[in-house]
Amino acid sequence: MSAPPQQPPAPDGPVAIVGLACRFPGAPDRRAFWRLLAEGRDAVAPGTGPRAGRRPGGYLEDTELFDAELFGMSAREAAATDPQQRLLLELAWLALEDARIAPDALHGTDTGVFVGACADEHAFLARAAGPAALSAYTLTGTGRAFLANRLSYAFGLHGPCLVTDTGQSSSLVAVHQAVRSIRSGESTLALAAGVQLNPTAEGDAVVEALGALSPTGRCRTFDARADGIVRGEGAAVLVLKPLARALADGDRIYCTVLGGAVNNDGRGAGLTAPGQQAQQRVLAAAYADAGVDPRQVGHVELHGTGTRSGDPVEAAALGAVLGAGRPADRPLLVGSVKTNIGHLEGAAGLAGLVKTALGLHHGELPPSLHYTGPNPAIDPAALGLAVCRTRTAWPGSVAGVSSFGLGGTNCHVVLGAAPAPATGLPEQSDRSAGPVPLVLSGHTPAALRGQALRLAAHLAGAPTADPAALALSLAVTRAGLRHRAAVVGAGPEELAEGLRALARGAHPDGVHTGLRGSGSTVFLLPGQGMQRTGMGRELHGSQPEFAAAFDRVAEVVGPLLGTDLHEVAWRREDLLDRLEYAQPVLFALEVALYRLLESRGIVPDLLVGHSQGEITAAHLAGVLSLEDAAAFVVERGRLIASLPPGGAMVAVQAAEHEVREAIAEQSGLVGVAAVNSDRSLVVSGAEEPVLALAARFAALGRRTRPLRISRAGHSPLMAPIQDELRAFAEKLTFHRASGPVVVSAVTGTPAGPEELSGAAYWAHHLCATVRFGDAVRAAHALGGRFFVEVGPGHGLSTMAEEVAGGGAEVFAAPLATAEERRGLAELAAAAHVFGRPVDWRAYFGPAVAPVDLPGYAFQRLPYRLADAAAPAAEPAAPPPAEPAGGDPADLVPRHTLEILGRPAGAPLDFDASFNDLGLDSRAALALCTRLARDLGRKVPATVLFDHPTPARLIEALRAAAPSQSPRASHR
Repeated sequence: MSAPPQQPPAPDGPVAIVGLACRFPGAPDRRAFWRLLAEGRDAVAPGTGPRAGRRPGGYLEDTELFDAELFGMSAREAAATDPQQRLLLELAWLALEDARIAPDALHGTDTGVFVGACADEHAFLARAAGPAALSAYTLTGTGRAFLANRLSYAFGLHGPCLVTDTGQSSSLVAVHQAVRSIRSGESTLALAAGVQLNPTAEGDAVVEALGALSPTGRCRTFDARADGIVRGEGAAVLVLKPLARALADGDRIYCTVLGGAVNNDGRGAGLTAPGQQAQQRVLAAAYADAGVDPRQVGHVELHGTGTRSGDPVEAAALGAVLGAGRPADRPLLVGSVKTNIGHLEGAAGLAGLVKTALGLHHGELPPSLHYTGPNPAIDPAALGLAVCRTRTAWPGSVAGVSSFGLGGTNCHVVLGAAPAPATGLPEQSDRSAGPVPLVLSGHTPAALRGQALRLAAHLAGAPTADPAALALSLAVTRAGLRHRAAVVGAGPEELAEGLRALARGAHPDGVHTGLRGSGSTVFLLPGQGMQRTGMGRELHGSQPEFAAAFDRVAEVVGPLLGTDLHEVAWRREDLLDRLEYAQPVLFALEVALYRLLESRGIVPDLLVGHSQGEITAAHLAGVLSLEDAAAFVVERGRLIASLPPGGAMVAVQAAEHEVREAIAEQSGLVGVAAVNSDRSLVVSGAEEPVLALAARFAALGRRTRPLRISRAGHSPLMAPIQDELRAFAEKLTFHRASGPVVVSAVTGTPAGPEELSGAAYWAHHLCATVRFGDAVRAAHALGGRFFVEVGPGHGLSTMAEEVAGGGAEVFAAPLATAEERRGLAELAAAAHVFGRPVDWRAYFGPAVAPVDLPGYAFQRLPYRLADAAAPAAEPAAPPPAEPAGGDPADLVPRHTLEILGRPAGAPLDFDASFNDLGLDSRAALALCTRLARDLGRKVPATVLFDHPTPARLIEALRAAAPSQSPRASHR
């Protein structure tokens, strides 16, 4: 029996708040909320829109809007779902982005979800609508547990998941529980949230009947005019993490949670009457838990409802525990966010905590509003308290937040200022200079364009922004969704212009778009003919990994070649044209470029080498050491150069069988040097028969092109040096292949582990036809879809595209441009769009750190409870005896849209999975039932598992259509 998995040790010390997102009255995000607080504004106002006619309150706008597609919900499910759930989903996404954590990066982790809430008016509305309004989504849409369950499901989280309802203290208690879960090691990370929506006037009437509502419509905390609460709406989500881990990871920290406590009033003057002794005990316990002397506390964010009975009790408890013994000129400053946005009830504690966290982060304490003088039952001076009435510098480094439930559950949390950020980051190197790729993604094309527009506006407002920091942030802190794009540019202006073009739907140079693909990476390694003077110089000067690898090859080759490889590559064009020099330089360049890409996380699954490039492939696959491979390249070049000059090579537009038939009909030393595609090959050999052969095909109207060479490679003219090359190869140490799979261009098939590990193979390789087209086809058959030319041009990638292109394949050639850093950025951009991994932190280097970015561009639509009434499924019915007919290309999208609750003709992504489109198992069964009815044949429920996208389902249904049915095909 295996041992149980070991839990990580429980982290000691504080917990850091590393991310937050909020939506409060008058403040759609945290930046707007801080401005509202710092400017001392009051967001309480009469209701508008759906809240029109309601008494003054802190209302949210557009609570019916939601991006259902992003979270895989159908229109009917979204309509049936409590807007509180929907609000938390979007805020959790934004909070993770704010924490610089990609929202799709936590799948499978022990991240906990702790939600505080005490309202479910949506459930009352759903029940009040009667039986006709009930659906398969009513339970999950109205159950309060699903406020948390929905988050764990959407983000794939496996930690604790629960909703806390302690009345008005719910959300602060949720934070306390999240902190305890992290400290115990139960959760590695936690989302702590609170939410409150007040959709009905009946809810106001319930609070009014209790006698708690302010008749004047303002929360006047601790003020002589205090007469009750004003109801408010809003939500917030925090991302919590052990402080030690947050510091180690270099996170931005808003503040720390030092400790906290929860208790209850027990039996007192009444169920809803606050208890001073219990409040004093919870305060004392919280500071004991935090290890903080209460006299160190500079500010307490009050529960502060502004009620005649509650305020004096809270003030007395604070004075007893925190105010006693303070100098008269240094009282404990207090205030309440309820004076700005109203009482958010279940989310009230978290609203106060967010205010306090932002204040600690900015080093400022915002004013508490509507205070002119103390409640007669409160003596601030005697208690050592003072209401903060003006914006001021933050007092000290410790603060407290209180929240008390109507039923007596009290919570107090102790916060501390974030530790000073680490200094002495590594100096920025040239690796992050020059053009960078800004990578984006969205769940729909519209979302992708929206992302581009937001980022362009962000750049316009930050002309001195560091492009590398922006690029890193986009790559590592944003989810990798299906619709993808990348913009390559060298500075904010060029990048902003590319982003604006992307937002318009334009595709100028430097703008890449596409759907996330699937498939393996294939590196194409060229032979002689692609070289150019200066190749690799820019990368050598800016990319340490490239320079180190190139220099190492030069160190090995220099003594063998009798000259410096750098000199040949960058300054001696006369030598670079000679194959005995060109081939070692190409080997060095390919090895260096491979090591550079490898260091950036761009690694191949398959290698295809053309001619000499296959020796490089053998080295990279572990068959030959660097020293042996370099020596072999030098010796091979020397031997070829020792042959008499002459011969010819001509590229011919023809099929291989045509050329071989023509060769058989004439005399002379001539052969097929390379078959690059079905209609493109190279003939090589003695000059007279080669040129005669070329003339024969030119007379047929075929394209021919003489190649500029000094020796006719891969022809019978190489035979005189085969034995000598074999003898040299026999001195090398060959190893069993252990790296990427090499697809042999001699056989056109994947090489076995030991196929390349013998001298005979390499002697034959010298004269053998380079079957590049066959090798590319074999790589494609093995799943190769992302082809990268690891050399100084684009010849191989162009030929490979002729052989294997036409689908979702990508062909990239990073050094096809003299702007080599731009080429590297273009390759990284292409890898992102296709969905191949890139190690972005290694790409930009340790000196570049993530920065804030605009949040996700949600594509919100209105979803109202009335739209949820139609059923998402229907009883299965046997197909009719006679086929009903119909084209699956019409039926699949029509029924999918109907079941999703979208209008006919609405856009439908045919390549997205049904799950991503929002079809759950019930809806999938409904789709199969409808298709069976209309097609007149059985459509098994498993068909959507086997064919999980609309496009694949259409193809499968068409393929399965009865061949004799007159209605089986669409014409």
